[in-house]
Amino acid sequence: MANPDRPRGFTPVKTLSGAPVSAIVRAIGVADGEDIFIGDMINLESGLADPMATNDSAILGAVVGVGKFVNGQIVSAVDPDNLVPSFYDDSESTHTDYVVFYAPATDCIFEVQSNADLDLAVGAPCDLIDGVGSETTGRSIQEVGANTNSDFVVVEIPQYPDNDSTLANTRYWVRVTRAEQAFG
Repeated sequence: MANPDRPRGFTPVKTLSGAPVSAIVRAIGVADGEDIFIGDMINLESGLADPMATNDSAILGAVVGVGKFVNGQIVSAVDPDNLVPSFYDDSESTHTDYVVFYAPATDCIFEVQSNADLDLAVGAPCDLIDGVGSETTGRSIQEVGANTNSDFVVVEIPQYPDNDSTLANTRYWVRVTRAEQAFG
């Protein structure tokens, strides 16, 4: 039976330190110019979050929510004027009003889908495959693909009934190989 093709970007599943993922989430402003979806891997551009367009730079972490400034305070993961969007929509160029919440790459293991039949084993390297997320669901469609830059290393292949590691669209648990530290 084929694995379902449901790219969702990168989802934090656990931490290396043993802390709950909710305890390590951080907020950072967004760079102008691109939409940012839940599950997108981000890096820093002039101190702001920028979705990964290339797969050969240090990774800050994976987006887990979007927030807006209201009266100088961050409103957690919601725009009080519009409750529908679940991603940062750059069409109005309002980047100074928003933040993204992210799980730092330095302490997280992420679940992600492969874009092809990679037959990866634990310890194998793989790379980021970028794509524009879904404006309907607000989810990223980033995946991992064949290794050229060793962006990630597989730490586990989750044992789900619909996850056959010998087929395309396998879900892997990966760790970032080159993490970027914004506030270290």
